[in-house]
Amino acid sequence: MSNYVGEVRPSQYITTFGPGSIVDLPDYSIIMAGINKWPREYVSGARNIEEPRLKKMLNIQQIKSIPVKEKEGTLPAYKFPEYHVCPKCRRLGKYNGRDFVEEDGILYCKNPDQETPCNKIKTHPVRFITACKRGHIQDFPWLYFAHKEKEYDSKKCKLYLKDEGETGSISDLKVYCSTCKQERLLKQAFDSPKTLGKCFGDRPWLRDQEECDEQKQLLLRGASNIYFSSLLSSIVIPSDDYHDIESIIREKVDLNDEELMGDWSNFQFYYKRDTDIKRLGLERVWEIIRKIRRESGGKETVDLKAPEYKAFLREPYNYDGEEFEVEKAQVPDRYEGLIENLIRVKRLKEVTVLKGFTRLQPLPDVTTKLSSNAEEFESETSKEAPITNEQNYSWLPGIESYGEGIFFTINDTKLRHWEQDNELYEASMQNAHNKMHQERGREMSEIPSFPGVRYVLLHTLSHALMREITLHSGYSSSALKERIYSSKEEGMAGILIYTSTVDSEGSLGGLVELGKSINFEFILARALASAGYCSGDPQCAEHGGDKLIDVNGAACHSCLLESETSCENSNRYLDRTVLVKTVLNQQREFFND
Repeated sequence: MSNYVGEVRPSQYITTFGPGSIVDLPDYSIIMAGINKWPREYVSGARNIEEPRLKKMLNIQQIKSIPVKEKEGTLPAYKFPEYHVCPKCRRLGKYNGRDFVEEDGILYCKNPDQETPCNKIKTHPVRFITACKRGHIQDFPWLYFAHKEKEYDSKKCKLYLKDEGETGSISDLKVYCSTCKQERLLKQAFDSPKTLGKCFGDRPWLRDQEECDEQKQLLLRGASNIYFSSLLSSIVIPSDDYHDIESIIREKVDLNDEELMGDWSNFQFYYKRDTDIKRLGLERVWEIIRKIRRESGGKETVDLKAPEYKAFLREPYNYDGEEFEVEKAQVPDRYEGLIENLIRVKRLKEVTVLKGFTRLQPLPDVTTKLSSNAEEFESETSKEAPITNEQNYSWLPGIESYGEGIFFTINDTKLRHWEQDNELYEASMQNAHNKMHQERGREMSEIPSFPGVRYVLLHTLSHALMREITLHSGYSSSALKERIYSSKEEGMAGILIYTSTVDSEGSLGGLVELGKSINFEFILARALASAGYCSGDPQCAEHGGDKLIDVNGAACHSCLLESETSCENSNRYLDRTVLVKTVLNQQREFFND
């Protein structure tokens, strides 16, 4: 589309209205186009966002900011769905010139077949569409559905969407062909999706089609499960001080570039122009690269969270010219032996990249699979719908946001003893984890690994703290976010609670202020006290052990659940009983004093 139709903020484009999403406008609805449809001058002119770790993990060369221009539409979109309905005569029609009249992009009905003919009545998009698990989306098959798989002439048939009740429910709607005298209740499409036929593989955001054998599913145009953006984010951290040649090579050389890494002559020709690499000696660098790739199986693995964890704890704590400033605070005496480090994060920058999307259900643990097992990562991303149909795309859209936070770690020795004492509970939580994914139609081989009881403790503590911080920091609950650093193998047990915004480069300072020793002690004490009781008790506290529901124990909206924008794991893996004693006293609390 060349005409200006509306505006979205860069953060909205990344999270809600990205490629493949449907945006409702006053006169029609649109589907946002793929990034390969962006005008080339916008892509070239868009500012580059530097975050080497994300680029390596996504195997791309650039992260591009969303182009912004005043009084001018910068990103393309296409009208979808094509079918509209007249609010007066209930005629169904498309953008084909036969059913409705189009003026300035708006469809009008001038149906002469009624007792009272329509006189230029503005139509609106139908509220029913179809989609499949692979992300394909298309108009509801009105003609096919109305004629019950019988033959029909699409050029002669005239369809109507009749509402014969007073409730406006699906059971009152039926599609009727006045030419063939065929009709069918729309409720049948909900009761038996097979009546809709197989998916055609339509990708209207990319203007193409691919083979698909999935079953269509009927959805409302404004349903919340039409679009789940798949995001990958990282905290921008300063580079390690160069202490060996291997660190320099990992920073300067793309070890996943098969064309260069697989051939000495190509590598020599390309990197002889890189002064830093040439200074180290091309042959020496080549041998070290071969060693690194042999140890990693040919591909360099990228870990996003472990370097961040180390950066928060690393000296020095201030970096000139970096959007990263931290200050170590004294751990309160009351929690010495339980809390190991307390860090006030005075300044941080987060980079978020849109890499795809899903329909019907989000990817499992998409925000926590930031690194580690490459095979699991690939098995999940293969189910995403792409935002471009280019085979070898070199860039993805992203945003930068700035803010502040509090970071602290749990004593690893104490935590390991607690994990050993609660192995039976961990087994029950893992069974609930497997059962949840099996109920969603996943095979055992497709189920992501259980994050562990350590993660449940850290995640629950994070939610309890965020609820209390909201009351004292000046930030709303939806403004706070969490980042959980949990790995028994690497000894990670940390929590980052932070806030970041796209539109400003500063923060209110209320969160950092709560990172001071005396304030943090007060906040943590109140959070733990509040976690002991819930207005939903005793029913809330009963959920634990064999009664785990959807991998949550004692957790509900009254005590632990947060807004979806704040939680990194869709409000799952939460249980108050791992923190403190509840009314049922399950005897698994970590903070037992």
